Amino acid sequence: MNRFAIILCFATAFSVSGTSQSVVSADVDSILKTVQLLPATVSAIQAPERSPFPTQTVDAVELAKRDASMDMPFLLRFTPSLVVTSDAGAGIGYTSMRIRGSDQTRINVTINGVALNDAESHQVYWVDLPDLASSVDNLTIQRGVGSSSNGAGAFGATVAIQTMEFNKEAGGRVVLSGGSFGTLRSMAQWSTGEIGSGLYMEGRASRILSDGYMDRSGSDLSSMQIGLGYRWDSGQIAYSAMLGHERTQQAWFGVPRIGLDAPADSIWSWAANSYEYGTDTARIEDLIARGRQHNYYSYADQVDDYRQDHHQIHASQRLAGWDLGATLHYTAGAGYWEQYREADDIALYGGTSVITAGDTVTTSNVIRRRWLDNDYFGGIFQGSRAYENGGIQVGLGAFQYAGEHFGNPIWMQAGGDTISPQHRYYDNLGEKTDQYWFISGDRRLADGKINLRGEIQMRTVGYEVSGTDNDLRTLEVDTTMQFINPKFGLDYIVSPSSRVFASVARGSREPVRNDFIDRSTAAYPKAEQLTDLEVGWEVSTPKWSMQAVGYYMKYKNQLVLTGALNDVDSPIRQNVSNSYRAGLEWTNVWRPVNGLQWYSTVTASQNRITDFGFGLGMEPADISFSPSITASSVVTWEALNCLNEKGVGSTCLIEWSARHVGNQFLDNTSSDVRSLDAYNVHDARVRWMWNRPNGSYVSVSGYLRNFLDAQYSANGWAYFYEYGGQEISEVYVYPQAGRHGLVALEFSF
Repeated sequence: MNRFAIILCFATAFSVSGTSQSVVSADVDSILKTVQLLPATVSAIQAPERSPFPTQTVDAVELAKRDASMDMPFLLRFTPSLVVTSDAGAGIGYTSMRIRGSDQTRINVTINGVALNDAESHQVYWVDLPDLASSVDNLTIQRGVGSSSNGAGAFGATVAIQTMEFNKEAGGRVVLSGGSFGTLRSMAQWSTGEIGSGLYMEGRASRILSDGYMDRSGSDLSSMQIGLGYRWDSGQIAYSAMLGHERTQQAWFGVPRIGLDAPADSIWSWAANSYEYGTDTARIEDLIARGRQHNYYSYADQVDDYRQDHHQIHASQRLAGWDLGATLHYTAGAGYWEQYREADDIALYGGTSVITAGDTVTTSNVIRRRWLDNDYFGGIFQGSRAYENGGIQVGLGAFQYAGEHFGNPIWMQAGGDTISPQHRYYDNLGEKTDQYWFISGDRRLADGKINLRGEIQMRTVGYEVSGTDNDLRTLEVDTTMQFINPKFGLDYIVSPSSRVFASVARGSREPVRNDFIDRSTAAYPKAEQLTDLEVGWEVSTPKWSMQAVGYYMKYKNQLVLTGALNDVDSPIRQNVSNSYRAGLEWTNVWRPVNGLQWYSTVTASQNRITDFGFGLGMEPADISFSPSITASSVVTWEALNCLNEKGVGSTCLIEWSARHVGNQFLDNTSSDVRSLDAYNVHDARVRWMWNRPNGSYVSVSGYLRNFLDAQYSANGWAYFYEYGGQEISEVYVYPQAGRHGLVALEFSF
């Protein structure tokens, strides 16, 4: 679902360490280096600074191997408890992910400590920064509440992206790729290295084109990244600009599940009673003809067109034993989604009825644009200091957001002669303020083998909405929420190859915009609260690495889907009294011989609403979009290694990967009728690389995705109603592409 549908209806400072370092004995220091698990095929499983939270780190080298035009969620699809989906079906355009069943509104995503989540919807629109992975130096995923140093609003999970590690040497790389569904990608990246006494600059430009797997789901994406900075002995200052523009055809409605494989006569019978299809013969015939690739929207310019620019200034300084860092940031976004509407009321757009000799015309076909023009700016400060047996970290931040929502009828078949295309038939302003501070401390005992960590965070959020909504309702929202979030954890070095950790943390999350404006009662929705208990065990040997995590996430007032939709088909949510997520995560890396590696991860979980409360009158049920089983497996074989002692020569890498996602319910009734079937997807990758004597390289990669041609859907929506004493369910799904491929050429200089 796009940003406008969701919004309209539905931090770490650079160069400041995440946890204070302390002076420990040489033996314990050696243990720590051993316990941080060796890199896996997909990621390095690490516990940076002995974090008591389940953590996984992916570096730039690993992302470069997997960067094949797809958006960030698809590059992370093999990490634990992560499920991905694509509206267009091929991983380009609007994509999203869930971690432990938590959607992107509950996953706190930051870039260099600055929130990427939209302030009003909490959504993450990866499409706004296409090819972001090419600028990423590393990213860290913390599952659960995690540390406040990774962002103020951490709740279900955190993805902390870093892009500010500049290269000391001059150089660059170019990537050209093409494949199925008219996919084309071009990327050029450069760096000056360090110039003179500390000055450096870098940049990147990218363009991605795709027709999409679904009909009329093409994407035209472009982005630029510019960075410059200056270093000195005890600090540095840097500026970063990330500029993105996307124009994406809409495939947000999904496909009626009956249209995937039912015979034509069954589809005609179903359509006769369908509110969305009814007697629209052309649309029904297209569903029958195109099946899985059918797009409900037939208007060619039914597009989402949006530009977003991020500007950040980061400064760091070591002073009197403290590591200090500060960030100033500003994000500007503006764009629209264009929509064709049949037989809309002329009065809705400010027009007048057309009176003819025999009739009065009160409706008209309309093309409208619904706009979002927003500004987000703020500042972050953090400081940390290390002591002999511990450390302290403090942080604070303040942010302000203003988002203007309005609509223009750019064309009306009737009744629009006196209306300017710039006329705003609705106009409202959402304003949000967010301030937080935290303080955390570490204390090491037993010669550094035990590390205790405590933290307290306070956060104040203010939100106001005023004006008229798209249905001409008057909007009035004015609320302030305060949260206190304590966290406590410890870890213990059991042996040179083993570590255990445990933590309990409190997280709070304010409702999103559509929870306020689409609420079914006069009372405001309540903020969600989460108590997260994590217990983990890590083992690392030269041949084998493992991380096992048990978690119990207890929610109070969680906002869940009720099964109802608003006027642009976004789900309406409502608080439920009590719910939980509990599970076991297992991640394994096995290196039996040089050149061969097997990475695997399995999550088994239970996700339940135990008490709906609030007069909903519903029985306990499974939480929607929360599969009880997810798993992935990646086998990598370095089939040919002809590198000499200087690293010059060629290598060939062959990889087979697989993902399994269990059954998912589309609403909170645990109905098998309104659910997604489990699915398995297999991918293959081959990469040949030639490392040249001058330090540059050339590589050719081939990607074959879903090579067993699984026919599956990774997302959907549903509702049901009573008709003639019978329960009728409407189920719409988002089919994903079958077998498809891509070839990429990459070279550095």
